[in-house]
This record gives sequence, structure tokens and C-alpha cells, in this order.
Amino acid sequence: MNETIVMIHGMWGGSWCWENYRTFYENKGYRCITPTLRYHDMNPKDEPDPRLGTVSIIDYANDLESIIRKLDPPVILMGSSMGGLIAQILASRNLADALVLLAPASPYGIMALTPSVIKSFWSAIKTWGFWKKPMRQTFEEASYSTLGLLPDNKKIEAYSRFVYESGRAASEIGFWYLDHKKASMVDESKITCPVLIIAGNKDKITPPSVLRKIADKYKENAFYKEFENHGHWIVGEPGWEKIADYSSRWLRNVLDVKSYEVKPWTEKRQYKRIQHHALIAFSTPDSDLIYQGELGNYGQGGLHFTSTVAIDPGSELDIKWIEDVPIVFNVKGKEACSAEVMWYKQKKDDFSYDIGAKFSENIYSIAASQ
Repeated sequence: MNETIVMIHGMWGGSWCWENYRTFYENKGYRCITPTLRYHDMNPKDEPDPRLGTVSIIDYANDLESIIRKLDPPVILMGSSMGGLIAQILASRNLADALVLLAPASPYGIMALTPSVIKSFWSAIKTWGFWKKPMRQTFEEASYSTLGLLPDNKKIEAYSRFVYESGRAASEIGFWYLDHKKASMVDESKITCPVLIIAGNKDKITPPSVLRKIADKYKENAFYKEFENHGHWIVGEPGWEKIADYSSRWLRNVLDVKSYEVKPWTEKRQYKRIQHHALIAFSTPDSDLIYQGELGNYGQGGLHFTSTVAIDPGSELDIKWIEDVPIVFNVKGKEACSAEVMWYKQKKDDFSYDIGAKFSENIYSIAASQ
């Protein structure tokens, strides 16, 4: 394994935020880099560098870009909270082979100022000129939001390590509609790598309702997973191990996608199948989410693919080809099709599923070269 993970911390943090995840992933064989954002390498008891208040989120991204461009691919960007937004910005610069976003801050265009978010930042918001000053949550605000699910002694321990954050960066995220420079803007069309978005159902800073909008933004490239009994401090809350394990298995799934083993099929079929590996996107009529799968084989009658979600037999799917598949479409320009799920089977890794589906309409034929 030669993958490198760049772990990007969030507001008030430092490389220490990744102590759990770094150990976990290094034990998996990854090389992990945990940079500290500009002006965050300080004693929490000291006064912050006054320049911190006017640092833009783009400054953070530019600092990290200079590090990432020196790395050999594949590079995985893993971001927590504000670090998740920075990771999205960097991925739009073609700097990531995969994105793992843990309770990420949302980019420009997604309204995230819910009542719980405002309460979490109230001490800063009510301070005139906070958008150009260093700022930090009070312990009461952190206990309510960021560290809400930690035991009391762990809250005190974690908060004692909180440093100051850039008021400008915070305002660029929360009040993006007032930022004429659009610092938090992310062009989703430029993010072509797989994106895993992890939410905690009790998160008060980046609630699931907001994170689902981020998943919708990246459509066929996005995988959304919501964990019960988790809040915002996904990197250190009780039970963080299961989230780290999930994200680890997801990474192996998308990074090793070409090595998937095609299992025997259980449905009877009329047409010959051709083995071919390519990424597909699919959705169901009862969901707004678009999922990603790995095509294993296909024929004139149907296809087999692997996915991290189970789809019940009889379900209708809308399928879009992400990568080239040697199919000749009878309808010019047709890039999608519909299919009915015939069966699914959980794979031995207990993480992904083999799915067999029958095309609902005969709109294409196998290329003559096949």
C-alpha cells in the first residue's frame, strides 16, 4: 500500500485532533500527514497572532496545496468540520484521488445557519467585527455543540487544547452570501473522485439536513452515511472506531475497485454477459440520493454491479454510465437507462453487495467488436 492520507483539522484544532485516526490508519498501512493550519500552532493559553483574524479559508487551502503537490499519488484528503470544506476546495483543484469528509462544513450556496449553529457561535456572532478578529467558542458553546457527546472530563480535556480561529474564515463559511469574493465556492463539476460524507444524527454544527445537501451537490460521486448517536466530534467521540473502520473499508472499496471479484450470477438470462469494470451511478425513484457502483459485467439483457448499499429485488433503478462502456446506443446520445433489480447478495467483507439487474428497455446493443 502506498496511499497517503492528508488529514485536515477543523476550527480551533491542530494536528492533535487526528491522534485516534492517525494511529488507526497507520496501522492499516497508510502514510498519514496531519498538518496544522496557519497560526494554529500555538499555546491555547496564549493570545493569538493578530494576523489570524483575517486569514481566509483560501489561505488555508493554498498552504495545504503546496504540501499536497509534493506528494506522489494516490492522495486521499480527509477533512473534519472546516477541514472538510478545505478538502473540497482542494479536490476541485484536482488534488485528491478520494475524499473522506467527517461532518464537513458546507460550501458556498448551501444555507447552514440553523438555530443550533447560531447558538454554537453566538459569542462570536454578537461581537462586532468578529469577521476580522481571532475567535473561539466558549466552553459552554463547545459543550453544547462541538464536544456535546463527550464525557464531561473529556470535554474539559479537549477544550483545553482549543486554540483561536480566523473570524474571516468563519464568516466566509457561515455568511457566504455576504462574501463577494466567494471564498467558500466549490465547483462540483471539477470534483471527479469518490466522496464519502459522514454525518452524526445528533450533530448541532453540521446537522444531517445540511450534509445531505452536500451529498446532493456531488451527486454520482457522493456516498452519504449517517451514524446514530454521534455528534460533531466524530474524530474522538465514544464509538469513533466504527466510523474509522467504515471509512477505511469504503476507501479500500473505491481504491481497489478494479480488483473486485465477479461472483457467479444467480438469475437466468437470455444474453451473453461480458466482463467489464467501470463506475456507474444509480438512484431509486423514492430517494434523492445518487449512489456509485462498480460494474462487473453486462449484456443486452442486464448487468451485474457491486455497491455499498443493498437494493431490494423489484426496485427500479435509473443508471448512468460514469466511465466508458463498450455499448452502442440505439437512441443517439442516450447516456442512462432504467433497470429492475433481480437479486442482491452481501459480499464476504460484510460491507458491499453484489446486485443483479435486468434492463427495463432494449435501447442498446453490444458493440460489434464484442
